[in-house]
Amino acid sequence: MKTKINNIFAACSVCCCITAAITSCSDYLDVVPDNTQEVSAIYNRKETAYNALATCYHYLPEFDNTYSFLGMSDEMIMGIDRVTDGKNAMLGKISADRPIMSYWYGDTGASWYEHAPCEASLFIPLRICNSFLNNIGRVPDMTQSEISRWSAEVTFLKAYYHFLLFTQYGAIPLVDKETALDVSAAENQLVRVPVDSVVNYIVGLLDESVDALPIRIINTAELGRIDQLINRCLKAKVLLYAASPLFNNNPLYYSLENKDGTKLFPQDDKELEAKKWQRALAAYEEAMKMCAQLSVKLYRYPASDYSKTVDARNFRNDSIRLPYMYNYQYAMVTKWNEEVIWGASRTAESWYSWHNVQRSINYKSSAATSTGDAWQWFGPTLNATEFFYTKNGLPLDEDPTFDYVHRDSIVTITADHNTVAQVGEQTAYMFMNREPRFYASIGFDRSRVRGYGTLYNLKMRYQEANGRQSHNDIDVPTSGVFLRKLMHPDTQGNGTITLYPWPIIRYNEMMLSYAECLNEVYGEARQQDVLNLLDSIRSRAGVPTVEEAWANAKHPNMYTTKDGMRQIIKQERTAELAFECYRHDDVRRWLEGSKYFNTNIYQWNADGTTAQDYYQRRQDPQLLHVFTTRNYLWPIPTDELVKNPLLVQNPGY
Repeated sequence: MKTKINNIFAACSVCCCITAAITSCSDYLDVVPDNTQEVSAIYNRKETAYNALATCYHYLPEFDNTYSFLGMSDEMIMGIDRVTDGKNAMLGKISADRPIMSYWYGDTGASWYEHAPCEASLFIPLRICNSFLNNIGRVPDMTQSEISRWSAEVTFLKAYYHFLLFTQYGAIPLVDKETALDVSAAENQLVRVPVDSVVNYIVGLLDESVDALPIRIINTAELGRIDQLINRCLKAKVLLYAASPLFNNNPLYYSLENKDGTKLFPQDDKELEAKKWQRALAAYEEAMKMCAQLSVKLYRYPASDYSKTVDARNFRNDSIRLPYMYNYQYAMVTKWNEEVIWGASRTAESWYSWHNVQRSINYKSSAATSTGDAWQWFGPTLNATEFFYTKNGLPLDEDPTFDYVHRDSIVTITADHNTVAQVGEQTAYMFMNREPRFYASIGFDRSRVRGYGTLYNLKMRYQEANGRQSHNDIDVPTSGVFLRKLMHPDTQGNGTITLYPWPIIRYNEMMLSYAECLNEVYGEARQQDVLNLLDSIRSRAGVPTVEEAWANAKHPNMYTTKDGMRQIIKQERTAELAFECYRHDDVRRWLEGSKYFNTNIYQWNADGTTAQDYYQRRQDPQLLHVFTTRNYLWPIPTDELVKNPLLVQNPGY
C-alpha cells in the first residue's frame, strides 16, 4: 500500500481506514489494508477488531529487505550501477528537501522516497494505535482479559514506533492521543518534545502494558506477537540508546531548542549522564533474569543433526570450524530457536519479493535456470570482512602472528583449510586463518560454501562460473565477496527459499548490551562479569576467551581497563551482530560516524582472470562514503516545517 501523506500532523482519518485483510493467525503481520469501514463496524465483533489489531502490527519495518538499513553502513553495498536510497544516504545525498530512508515520511510512492525502510510514515500507525485503544473496549464478544491483552500489545507498538522515530530524530512530537476530526489545523500542530521526556514516555508505555501481556508466547499460531519478555527487552534497549553518547550529554545538541526556548537535548550534566547508564543497567538485569527463568539462551546446532547435512563428512575432520560455523549461521536462520526473543513473521508471498535479502545475496549458480538465480547484487564490503577476528580471537591488526600490512597478498590454500577453501588454489592472505564466524559469513573466491543443496567450490574471477561474465556485468558483488550469514544453507533459488522470521531481538544482542552497560557503570570493578558474557558468546563461536586471546595481543592489557574493554565490547558486537541491521545505529549512538563512515569502499578487480590481477584492492570514487556531524540525526522534512511552524530543524540542515 502506498499512502500519500499530505500532512502527517493533520487528523488521520482512522475511522475510515483502519482495516486489514488477514488470512490466518500465523500470517497476521502480513495484513494489507484494502477497504474502508466505519469504527462502529470495526469494533462490533471480535473478528473485525482482530483485523484492526493486525493493522497496528502491519507497519513494522522490513529489516530483511535490500532497501533497509542493511545498505546504509560500511558493511553492505549494492552493485555500482544499482542506486538505492541507502547507498545515496551513505554517499551524503540526504537533505531536508529529500529525506530518504525516513521513518517520518516512509515510502510515499514518490520516486525519491521509493523503497524506504517502512511503507509509510510511522505517525500513521501511531494514529491507528490510538484509535484502536479508544475503541477496543466496545467490542461485545470479547472478554476483559482479551481486551486488556490486545490493548497492551498495541500500547507496546505505540512505544516501539515512537522509539524508531526517536532513533532517527532524537526529540520528536508525541502522538499520545487520538485527534478529533473536526479540530483546526492549528490545534493539530505538535512540538518536538525533549529527548529525556520522549524516553520517559516510551518507558512509561512499556511499564503500563507489561502486566497484561502473556509472560511468553509458545503457541505457534501467535509467534511474533508481543509478550512480557519482549516488552522488558525493548525497555532495556530504549534505555541503552538513551544512555549512549548520541543522546546522553552530547555537546553537538546543547543549543538545539524549540522556538519557546525549551532545550531538546540534555545539557552538560555528568551526574545525570551516569544515572542513565545505571538505569539502563537495571533494565538489562531485569530482562536477563527473565530470560534465564524462561530458558532463553544461546543457540547451538544440535550434534544429532550433523549427519543430515551436506557437510557431514567434514565434521569428523574439522572440529575447530564447522560446528561453530553452524552454531553461528543457524542461530540466525533457524525458525523460532531458543535465542530468538522477538521475530517478524510474514506470509510466503511477501517473502518472494525480489528485494528479499535472501534472494539478492545468493551467489551466482553455475547452473542457474532463471534470471533471479543469476543475480547477486547486494553483498558485503571488503571493509566488513575485517570485522571478524583471526583464528586466535584477536582483531587483525592486534594479532602479532597475522601479517596485517600484507593482508592482500596471494597465498596457496593449505590442507588445514580444506573444509572452507579449495586446497592448492590461490586466494588472498586475509581469508586464511580466520575465526569460524568469518567463514560462516563470507564467501570468497576459491572458498567452499554450502548452497543449492550441495557444497560449492566458488570460482569468482572474470568469466569463471561464479564471476563476472562480461565487463559491464553488474549482477556480481561489487566488492568480490558475498554474504553467507543471512542465507539459510538449504536455500536453492527462486522457488526454494528457506524462510525464517527475521530476529528483531535476540539473546546474544541482550548479552552484549548488558556487557556494555556493566562496563560503563562499574568498569574494572565488575570486569569478570563482563568477561563471562563475552566469553559465552565467543565459546559458542569457537573463539578463545578474551583473556586467552589478549594475552598474546600487541596490546595485551587492553581488556584490563574500562576504556580498553569498551573497545573490545564494540568489536565483539560488530562481529557477532554483523549484517543484522545493527551496525548503522551502533556507530551513530557511539558517535563514531566520522571514524567508520567516512571511508572508501574497497573491492577486488572483478575483471581479473588470474590471482595476481583479481586480488588488486581498488577504491571507486563513486563509493566514497560521506559522513558529517549532521548525519547523526535525520532532517525534519522541509514541507513539514512549512506546514507546522512550531517544528524546528535538526542542526546542519
